[in-house]
Amino acid sequence: MPPHVKRKFSELNAEQSSSVQEIIRTFRDTCERLGMDENDASLMELKRIIDKLTNRKHRPFSDVSVTSYNFNNMGIRIQPMEWLPDGETDAKGYGAAASPGALSVDATRINIRNVLKFVSLESEAGCRILINALLIHVASILETDQSGAAIVPKPRSGDTPFASNEHSSGGVVDYMLIYGDKTLRDRIIKSETFAFNDLKTSTSLKCNIYEAKPEELFTPTTCLPKAAMATISKAEQLGLKTFRGCVTSGKKWLFFIWNADQQGGTVHWLDPLPLGERQDTTANLELILGILRDWVEHGHDKDLRFFKYTE
Repeated sequence: MPPHVKRKFSELNAEQSSSVQEIIRTFRDTCERLGMDENDASLMELKRIIDKLTNRKHRPFSDVSVTSYNFNNMGIRIQPMEWLPDGETDAKGYGAAASPGALSVDATRINIRNVLKFVSLESEAGCRILINALLIHVASILETDQSGAAIVPKPRSGDTPFASNEHSSGGVVDYMLIYGDKTLRDRIIKSETFAFNDLKTSTSLKCNIYEAKPEELFTPTTCLPKAAMATISKAEQLGLKTFRGCVTSGKKWLFFIWNADQQGGTVHWLDPLPLGERQDTTANLELILGILRDWVEHGHDKDLRFFKYTE
């Protein structure tokens, strides 16, 4: 038999190089999913080789910032949103609405006050307990015979290329809130892994991405870019032009929406809303519940119900 000839990566044909790239991308995704230390010397060297072979600069969501990722080069703009004249009133009314069999606002308010009384919110884990109280209320309000919502913790967004394959991004986000056909919702509750294996499941449902941040880390300039990139990545994977998201500590809620265009796209964001104040820790509960409900019901719609875009 003739001796086996070893080849360089550059000598592989298109199909072979694609197979090798897919294997090493899977390796990188597995390392991120397992929470391996990104500063480990061996892993950093492997990542350097992977970036070279895939001709991409990969950046996990946790590393994204406006300056490091250079949103301008990707055609991504960040602009504020503003309330419509009756937006706050309409949002409060929507959040106060009751539904047969659903949690009442009063019950959720009691639950939130107990969390604030008994749970330390210094860590992200503590914040999630407070966030869960509001998301579960919204999920219960959206429950009907035909449709329903699901809360998916720690969903993974796979490696997504950007800017003509010069960059890619991927990672894990804290939550996805999903809404749509009840049969599909029930499949997700039973096994999100199996359900999301079928792309039609994801594209048939409305969904939002939520990032949890403790109070001391909750600043728009640091937390919005990371959440925005996760949202843009998910929209790209699903072939969607519009995708909504939120960054929250539980006590503060920053809502944003991504709209893609031919130049790249725009992230419009709203100044963070406090859940309450010193005298009343849940003063804005109905307001936030109303936005949360609208955000998932119209998760992929460009038109806004309570806000307006600014240029």
